[in-house]
Amino acid sequence: MIGVFANLGQFDIPTGMAVFMHLNSKIRLDQLLLDQGLVSDIKEAGALVMAGKVELPDDRRSPTPGMQVNVGTKVITKTEKKYVSRGGEKLVQALDRFNVEVNHAVCLDVGASTGGFTDCLLQAGAARVYALDTGRGQLHNRLLNDKRVISIERTNIVGFKHISEHIDLGVVDVSFTSLEIVLPAVLELLSQRGQVIVLLKPQFEAKKSEVPQGGVIVDPMVHAAVIGRFLKWAVDRNIRIRNFLSSGVLGEKGNREFFFHIEPGVTAENDSNV
Repeated sequence: MIGVFANLGQFDIPTGMAVFMHLNSKIRLDQLLLDQGLVSDIKEAGALVMAGKVELPDDRRSPTPGMQVNVGTKVITKTEKKYVSRGGEKLVQALDRFNVEVNHAVCLDVGASTGGFTDCLLQAGAARVYALDTGRGQLHNRLLNDKRVISIERTNIVGFKHISEHIDLGVVDVSFTSLEIVLPAVLELLSQRGQVIVLLKPQFEAKKSEVPQGGVIVDPMVHAAVIGRFLKWAVDRNIRIRNFLSSGVLGEKGNREFFFHIEPGVTAENDSNV
């Protein structure tokens, strides 16, 4: 695309007209899908079109891989979601970045809600997932019907000890409460080599004066302050922060969120990964 604009620049055509001409030039639909980054190769593009998973909202024609469309044509792909909610898309990145082995693990999902984290853990090979939430009736039916899922509703993790086995991996995604309240309760349920992945949401950890109207924090200085306070809180309590990651998927309202990989019992000062 850069090359096209470079060629147009050789002619005495106003920039706006050049862009208009480019967007109305013709291209194959499968090539357009590839150029827009919606597929990894032409073969995948063709398969997606033939499967009826490509829509052209501004074109009444039935899509075919070789049909000629404008470069500026709006394209919608109807790909199936891998997880029951966006939470799964978030957690899978953290599992990969932190190199956490989930296969055969007994897991605890705190703040399970619809079950995005739970679904991600199951697809990664978890033996069992205790899906805990203070609400009720939120967990996706597919997960409710999975024998590997133990749903625990209307339950606050603080003070909860009714699990008959130790947890290998805890994952935490809570709202309207601080991780400083939730995390100690999760750590108490871990096995000897257990670990936790928490999703820190700055809007629920920040001071009232740091949260703008609307609740979306965009100031990186506030993010840094929130993270700094959390790290100090963890170090003061002998909690080991192995690594952290800025989530590649924003929160529902557009808030930046951060994953932390945690183990209990070792001071962070002695860990070179922090």
